[in-house]
Formats: sequence, C-alpha cells, structure tokens
Amino acid sequence: MKTVQNPEHIEKIRQEVMRFRELLDVMKLRLELGDQLYTGLFAHLTEEEKQGKREKDLQTLVAYHLEEDQKPLEDAVLRMQFEARDFEKAFEELYGKIITPPLEED
Repeated sequence: MKTVQNPEHIEKIRQEVMRFRELLDVMKLRLELGDQLYTGLFAHLTEEEKQGKREKDLQTLVAYHLEEDQKPLEDAVLRMQFEARDFEKAFEELYGKIITPPLEED
C-alpha cells in the first residue's frame, strides 16, 4: 500500500525522467553524426557510379576504395565507439541514481 508521497523523492524521480529524455535527445544527435560519417565514406563516388545501384553494391565500391587506406572507416568507427562509451557511462550513472533508495527522514 502506498504511503504519503515525499515531495523531494518525487522531484528526484522527475529529474531522473528528465535526464533520461536528455540522454535520448543527445543520443539521436550522435546517431545522426554516425549516419553522416557513414555517408561520408561514399563521398568520393560520382553520381554516375551511384546511379541505380543497391546499397550493397555501393558498399562494395567503397570497399575497393578503402582497400588502400582504411583510415576513414577506422576514424568513423572509432568516433562512434567513443560516443557509445560516453552514453554507456551516462546511462550507468542514471541507473545508479534510480536504484539508490531515498534517504530516510528522522
């Protein structure tokens, strides 16, 4: 059975919900960055090379180009790995706050 609600505890939970929303919003932006990095791998292809090709075929063309120098792919993946770790840490911190029981009042 529920007891009388603690306003401070309710505010703490509200702030946790707000932080969750903030993390999701920032994560969307970072995912868009990842999409831009992915698209950038295809930047050297001409419109003629791209025309009428499936994505798998375009990826093959890019793979031929990257065979000599994989640095653009390495950089893109490394950047997103960093972004993912940053979010893993942020979600871990938020989860820790959520599962920490409120302090008992005397």
